[in-house]
Parts: sequence; structure tokens; C-alpha cells
Amino acid sequence: MATFDGGKYLIEDVPPVTKVPIEEILEQHRYRYVLQTSKGTVVMKHLSKRMKLHIDRIRYLRFPQAYVLEQEAEIVYPLVMAGNAEEDTVQRANEIAAQLAPTMDLYMLGIIEYPFLTTPEDFYGFLEELTEEETEALRQMQIMLTAWNRPVDYSQLEIAERFHIQKVRPEHIDDPTYQQYRALYSVIEQEHEAVKGLYEKVSL
Repeated sequence: MATFDGGKYLIEDVPPVTKVPIEEILEQHRYRYVLQTSKGTVVMKHLSKRMKLHIDRIRYLRFPQAYVLEQEAEIVYPLVMAGNAEEDTVQRANEIAAQLAPTMDLYMLGIIEYPFLTTPEDFYGFLEELTEEETEALRQMQIMLTAWNRPVDYSQLEIAERFHIQKVRPEHIDDPTYQQYRALYSVIEQEHEAVKGLYEKVSL
């Protein structure tokens, strides 16, 4: 048994944490995913940071409640993920997810490279032509290509910094995928926290 904050957990019940190598994330802007549908081939890529910001503006115009819901989700989701959340909190998290789900479809505009879709109407028209199974497959791909919820192994970046090896190529900086942006920015955040901790120790 393991004890944490008064709660008891079986060690066997704790799923292993699998970290994604940073080198895999740094290459993901090159990956393309192909889905064969009854209406032809669909080619997809990871959502870029630039497109996410652009599409978020469209989402907030079309769904004004989305911004407020996302702010609430930043508070509610971590409580549920931590476990032992009250039933009302879990219920609210499910409600938020259900309300946000329709707005997430717009991210397809930044994910689908082919066919060429430029407006929400283009996408919704294309979606109506697909079968139910194809639509579900597309949405599952969307989750994978937009999600940022995986722990990252930064050892390659640490080695690169220690031995002055360039690991981040210019194209990563020009138009990074959203996951690349989050992964690299989190390194900067960790450095800031470390510096802040040093200053706090000096001030004591």
C-alpha cells in the first residue's frame, strides 16, 4: 500500500507514466496522417500554434461561451484528474467537455491539409458527406493531433544544452506545432521556476 494525503492506493493500480521523447515531438511537424474515406483521401497533420491561435479567434466569435468554459476547465479538470474529486465536480467537468466538444470541430481547419478547406462551412459540408464511422475516425484523429496532455522526456534537450548541440531547427521556431510549442515552453517555465527558487533562498 502507498499513502498519500490520507488516501490509500494499491501500487499495482497506479498506471505507469510513459514519457514521450522530446526528439519525437520535435519531428512531429513533418508527420502526415492519411485516412481513406468514401469521399477520397484525407491528409492530416498536427495542429500548429499559429493555426490554433487563428482558429481560437473563430471559435470565440462563433461560440462566445467557449472562452469562459475553457477558463473554468483549467480549474475543474485538474481536480478531476487528481482523483477523489466530489461527484458534483466530476459532473461539471463532463458538462464542460460536452459543451466544448462541438467547438473543437473547427480545429479540423488547421489539421486537414487535403482536401483544402478554408472556412467552417467548407468543413461542415465535407463532414456531412462522410459516413458515421468515418466521422468518428476523423474526430479521434483530431484528439490525437490537438491534445497536449502527455509527459515529456527532456533528457535530449538537457544533453544538447550541456554539450552545445543544436536540437531545435529554424523551422520549429517559424511555425511549431502546438505540442512542440507547449513542450519547449514548459522547459522555459521550469527554468524560470528554478531561478525563482534560487532568489527565494537568497532572500531568506
